[in-house]
Amino acid sequence: MTAPPCPSLLRAAVLAARSRFAAPLGAAALAASATGCLVISPPEYDHPEKTPPVLTAVFPPPHTPVHIDQGNMITNFHATVLSEDNGDPVKVRLYIDYGRLFADTSPHRDALDQASFPAGTIAGGQRPVTATLDRNFDELPNDSMTEGECHTITMIASHAFNDRKCKCPDDPNDMSWITWQLIDCRPDEPCPTSCPALDCQTTPCRFCDDPALVTDCSRPEGDAGP
Repeated sequence: MTAPPCPSLLRAAVLAARSRFAAPLGAAALAASATGCLVISPPEYDHPEKTPPVLTAVFPPPHTPVHIDQGNMITNFHATVLSEDNGDPVKVRLYIDYGRLFADTSPHRDALDQASFPAGTIAGGQRPVTATLDRNFDELPNDSMTEGECHTITMIASHAFNDRKCKCPDDPNDMSWITWQLIDCRPDEPCPTSCPALDCQTTPCRFCDDPALVTDCSRPEGDAGP
């Protein structure tokens, strides 16, 4: 006994008979199964294009100075990240006094260890990230380069960091950041309520998206060097 014809084939035959101008279907566009039914391959979808991570502060609020003292040696900074990662984890790093030119080349006073978070998608929404300032190991500078007890802590997110680029993101187009103001003050001393903002008109500044940071933090672009 032969297999019954597929309904879709019967309808196609009727429609083809009704129209003198119906173009024949190419054999390359169709494949027949063992029963004579049409088999259509599932569509192939491209992976979404990778996007830079976008940070949004959660806590502390970035518009409020963070007061720290010797009784509070550990401070956590919480944010969310939104990005299309294509399987690459998002990395987060904290910088002390980011943007203030240090030692003639570096765009920060110090860069802390980076944390890694699983890859995600934009469709999956914002994901939480946390970075920690532990002053048992990471001391804040105490010199004339900052206004008394005033410092900043900056969280930068990227898919890859490069130690030879002053520990900045490897791709300056693959990053975003949030900056908090820190006031390091003993509770038994008069503490400032706020600190002056970084003024690049009067203070030498540099940032991680500076194209001069090429392969060596101590050698800006254009300096041939030895």
